[in-house]
Amino acid sequence: MDKYLAYISSITSLKEDLVKCLEFVDWKNQITKGSTVFIKPNFTYPYYKEGITTNPELLRFLLEIIKDRAGDVIVGESDGGNNSFSADDAFKGHNMHNICRETGADLVNLSKLPSVPVEDTINGKKVKVLLPKLLLNDVDCFMSVPVLKVHVMTTVTLSIKNLWGCYPDTMRCLHHQNLSRKLALITKMLNPKLIIIDGIHALNGHGPMYGEAKKTNLLISSNNPVVADSLGTAVMGIPLESVESVLMASYYGLGITDLDKVKINDDWTKFKMDFQVKRTHIDNLSTLLFNSDMLAKLVMCSPFTPIAYGLVKYIRNAQEQNVVNDLKKH
Repeated sequence: MDKYLAYISSITSLKEDLVKCLEFVDWKNQITKGSTVFIKPNFTYPYYKEGITTNPELLRFLLEIIKDRAGDVIVGESDGGNNSFSADDAFKGHNMHNICRETGADLVNLSKLPSVPVEDTINGKKVKVLLPKLLLNDVDCFMSVPVLKVHVMTTVTLSIKNLWGCYPDTMRCLHHQNLSRKLALITKMLNPKLIIIDGIHALNGHGPMYGEAKKTNLLISSNNPVVADSLGTAVMGIPLESVESVLMASYYGLGITDLDKVKINDDWTKFKMDFQVKRTHIDNLSTLLFNSDMLAKLVMCSPFTPIAYGLVKYIRNAQEQNVVNDLKKH
């Protein structure tokens, strides 16, 4: 039996294609009768936006497929970063209350659950993260269901980066230093066994909250997060050496990046695109905060914060200002 499996296809019938991709990655070996399954979508915006958040219909079909085999199915997300919006806002904006009620799944705001710190040494550095007890103690199969998109700070945001949303503190933006190591630790602790990348629409140019949404009509799945993200990165035409989170997870022994050693259903190269990451002036400044928790705290959570934010508004581009205005409504 092949250890690493991956699937990629164009979508002709979403539910039927979901069944095919799940079957190819041997989902029934991961979800046994009566098991507890946790599904982590990417709800990095308070309502559905193409190429930015996970498609609600994909989630509905996924829940319909697995509900009869799993014992308990839970969909969860944390509050938006920097108090931008609550997970409850995102659930409402993605129609998740109705979808979960109709499919018999539970819906949880991870920011409202008891959490514990977890520490380990990753590639020579000790790092610590906060994770909900539910995910550490009560889940048999964790599923990451991200979107196929670029990210201005981490180059791409796929199944591994999606796990950062399991860090329940809305101010997790103050803890980005050594992020790739922290993501490797989270990946190790949560052990995602099934990955489905929503490529119905993909995001080019700028992510995670705005950019150029493209109708790519793809599904990508795997039984390993490093494999899934390596394939997703390759399909976007992004050099893997620029995606530190995937390389770090591979270095830590959590999967492989060599797609030649993965059993894939089709020739993935025929789906290859040419995506680019385009950073703005604010992104370039934010890189400093991303690499220093002390500087992030000074700018985002100190008496100097109103001054810093007052200055930043003068260099925002139109799309950045639209996001700010939109989030103020929630």
